Amino acid sequence: METTKSNNNKRKQSFLDRATDIIAGFIGSWWGVFFHTAWFASWFAFNLDMNILTFAVSLEAIFIGIFLLISDNKAEVIRDKRNYAAQKRETDLTETILDVIDKQDRRQQQILQTVSELQADVSEIKIKTLKKSKIKAKINGK
Repeated sequence: METTKSNNNKRKQSFLDRATDIIAGFIGSWWGVFFHTAWFASWFAFNLDMNILTFAVSLEAIFIGIFLLISDNKAEVIRDKRNYAAQKRETDLTETILDVIDKQDRRQQQILQTVSELQADVSEIKIKTLKKSKIKAKINGK
């Protein structure tokens, strides 16, 4: 199911977003290192103009910086969405637990009230029984 979601997300991305991901992924990999090493080595090997190389590398650095910032911003947005979803689930779960505890507390209070009422009734019955016994004893004792 997770791969289906990621495939759907890839399809929803614009061409520029996909291009940015591909470029940032390439630049941040060993293949990017190998490519640049080969590029600089061939430039030196063919003894090409260093001013053009300097200009090209400067432009490339600007664009690489932009691509990496865009990619990082997208990753941060995704992290923020995941963190928000996790915090939302945690908050919902906490509220559910607190509701259950509250219901249990109210039920416990009802039970304690009922027990208290029953104890009062038992005490009253004992008193009435004791009075009846004393009355019977007085009647039988005369």
